[in-house]
Parts: sequence; C-alpha cells; structure tokens
Amino acid sequence: MSEEEMRNENLDNPNVIKTVELLAKGLMEIYEPPISTLNTHLKELTDEQEAVHNMIVSENRRIDDLQNDATLDALLADIATNKEKLTSLTSSMLSLHKRVQDLQVRAANVEKAAKSRATN
Repeated sequence: MSEEEMRNENLDNPNVIKTVELLAKGLMEIYEPPISTLNTHLKELTDEQEAVHNMIVSENRRIDDLQNDATLDALLADIATNKEKLTSLTSSMLSLHKRVQDLQVRAANVEKAAKSRATN
C-alpha cells in the first residue's frame, strides 16, 4: 500500500478524525490564551508607541519654537542696541538744545549791550 493510500484510509477512519480534532482542540487550548494576551500586550505597546510618537512630535515643535526664539532673541538684542543709540542721540540733542538756548541768551545780552553802548 502506498503512503497516499494510507493517508486517505486514515482520513476515512472516524477514530483518526476524532484524534486529529482532539489534538487540534488541545493545541488551541494551549496556544489561544498566550496569543490573546499577546494581542493585548501588542495593543498596549502600540498605544504606548503612539504616545511616545506624539511626545516626540511635540518636542520637535518645541525645539523649532526655541530656534525661532533664538531669532527673536537676536531681534530683541538689536532693539536693545538701537534703544541705547536712541538714548545717546536724545541726550546729545538735549545738550545741543541747551547750548543753543544759552547762546541765544548770550546773543540777546550782547545785542542789548551793543544797543546800550550805541545809545550812550
């Protein structure tokens, strides 16, 4: 009898079919709980991976914002420098204005003195 004929004969035997079904059921009982817990753990890991991914994306945005802040810091430093220059110019202008007023008072006094000498 060939091997194929023996297989076909065994498949027709109810005891063999029952034995195969029992073996399959036993294997399912052994491996089904770990597979379901693996699915649960896989779901948890997937959720954690998504959370970590979201955190990384958030940190990348924060780093980009900080780099933009560096540009902003440079602009603020320019503002501070320009403010110092403006303060210096303002004080120079006030000093010049005071000198102009003093010179105008002096010129008025010189003019008065010249008029009083001319009338004398």
